[in-house]
Amino acid sequence: MRSNKIIKVMLTQPNYLWSGGRILKMHPYPLGILNACIKDKFETEIFDPVFDNLSEKEVSSYLINSNPDVVCISTISTESINQVELMTSLVKRSLPNSIIIVGGVLPTLVLDIAMKDNNVDYWIAGEGEFTLAKLLNELNKDKPNLDLIGGLAYYDNSQAIINPSKGYIENLDEIPFADYGNLNFMDYSNRQSKYSLMIPKQYPYAVTITARGCPYKCTFCSGPLYGGKKVRMRSAENVLREIDILYMKGIREIIFLDDHFLFSKERAVQIMRGLIERDYNLTWKCCNLAVFRLDEELLDLMKESKCYQLTVSIESGNEYVLNNIIKKPVIDLKKALEILDIAKKKGFEINANFVIGFPDETWDQIRDSINYAEKLNVDLVTFHIATPLPKTELMNMCIEKGFLLEEDIANKDKVGYCEGIISTEEFTPIELQILRAFEWDRINFSSRQRMEVIGRMMGLTPQEVNDWRKQTRRKLGRFIYKQND
Repeated sequence: MRSNKIIKVMLTQPNYLWSGGRILKMHPYPLGILNACIKDKFETEIFDPVFDNLSEKEVSSYLINSNPDVVCISTISTESINQVELMTSLVKRSLPNSIIIVGGVLPTLVLDIAMKDNNVDYWIAGEGEFTLAKLLNELNKDKPNLDLIGGLAYYDNSQAIINPSKGYIENLDEIPFADYGNLNFMDYSNRQSKYSLMIPKQYPYAVTITARGCPYKCTFCSGPLYGGKKVRMRSAENVLREIDILYMKGIREIIFLDDHFLFSKERAVQIMRGLIERDYNLTWKCCNLAVFRLDEELLDLMKESKCYQLTVSIESGNEYVLNNIIKKPVIDLKKALEILDIAKKKGFEINANFVIGFPDETWDQIRDSINYAEKLNVDLVTFHIATPLPKTELMNMCIEKGFLLEEDIANKDKVGYCEGIISTEEFTPIELQILRAFEWDRINFSSRQRMEVIGRMMGLTPQEVNDWRKQTRRKLGRFIYKQND
């Protein structure tokens, strides 16, 4: 039995590699942030089953040996429902007297589904940094008052209690920098993975996020539902202070996980000028840049501040699809071609993302995206299949038009960006999967030089590139990449 007072809190996540999941073994950034918010008042431990690909038995053994009073499980995607449910059941069996709290993307976007898990005591919807601290502090009182904790959900005598959200954290500078506590930070920073544009050019590396929220209304995206419709940004001074700390720890590359690093040109310029003034031996990149915010002045500053790689999301090579089906803001396909050509001439590595297979998209419009991607002067083009995520306009559209079967909507194993589940008169899932896999291969590996560049970007040997191509063609994109152990 645990004591009445909460002393030890474990922050963890499921092993997303269970059930055939796929994830890069990188710093558990959300756990580091949560740890920084509560470590002064509680004994904390971060437990990451992903890094060493722990089995269910190994996870259970670790939980029993640690014996925390509270286990907080962070979730990063609605695609991970199976793994989350498996993790909560493991915790409940291993630590029947511990309190289980689930937060992150899952309860934020699909709270009704999340609350069907009988192993969980509390769910936190929305940004949990300060909410978790409030909940733990309240639970330590003789008479906890949970009514005022926004975004908290739980059961009281079988009655679901769902407290309204109190909104988003407006001043992101108030959130402390990630603190990975008991984890060996450099083990993560030096781990060399493969098959991902998230791998760095220089080691050791670290990840961070400098902005949250999205004001745009792309029909397939759940970003605004999770982070809000207003972009909230950390100040340039705050970002540079974190970079200073990381550099002093030995970090030599920063990967920004932002969706909107360039949302404010003024702030982006301040960050880049700060990096130029410091003249650190530090490279950087961002996992997603809005192509319509790029201009030659920014590209020059990015290059001078030691950015080396651009990942841009164009989504479609057809103007009608962009404007009327995806509702992507202000993308001029001609200007995108021009600015990416300029960027390539300046020496940037470039990856361009596309999404195909939307309801009302014709086969010829899908072919337009393939043809446009081939015209781009970039190193890698990536095709994703439109995935109807919960509560997005795309999901609502698919249901209304009858493009999805009820069993497909409920089938948690079929949610993903390389396996289609939408069927229309224009295309079937298997057609999209075949097209995606073979055109990806044809465009990206059209020359020996392109193969070498992509291999370098993805951390692959020539033999691994060939194996990747072969398995992607034969499994139509369902190739499970083997991570380094």
